[in-house]
Amino acid sequence: MTLDEATLKEVTKLAAKAGAEAAREQRHKEFLHENTWRLKNTRLLLKNYDVLKDHSIDIKTDIDMYLKDVFGEDDLKLRSITGYKARSEKMMEYTDLMLEAYKKCADKGGEEGRRQYFVLEHTFITARKWTARELANYFSTSDRTIRRDLKKSIENFSTFLFGIVSIEEMVK
Repeated sequence: MTLDEATLKEVTKLAAKAGAEAAREQRHKEFLHENTWRLKNTRLLLKNYDVLKDHSIDIKTDIDMYLKDVFGEDDLKLRSITGYKARSEKMMEYTDLMLEAYKKCADKGGEEGRRQYFVLEHTFITARKWTARELANYFSTSDRTIRRDLKKSIENFSTFLFGIVSIEEMVK
């Protein structure tokens, strides 16, 4: 049995369409996975902000002291440890810079943008952490609005942390 040219073209067209659709679905799944990973890591960073910030304050002193006074510079393990500590310090510097940038952007977003930043800041960053109820009372709104603001502010801040890749998710 042979296929005529028209049937062959139709089969080829359907196969190409199915292949393109499968590739599109796979890219979408990968995008969703990466989006989930970024948001999860943003939440984790914010949740542990105080611990990481306190840890990064003494890092330079620790690194200098260990390198000069205790170990030789060729100690591989020490270099590895100090590398992790130095990256932690740089990560917190970057996080603080992105928080400043997000605050400036939120200020331009009107009352809602400022409220979202305030909720993020007072939930994770300030020394005294506010509860959703306290924030709701402060803004004369509901707990649900505060939770929605927190979710949105984490998404927005994630865009600042991870850059252009995060902007794609806002378009979809």
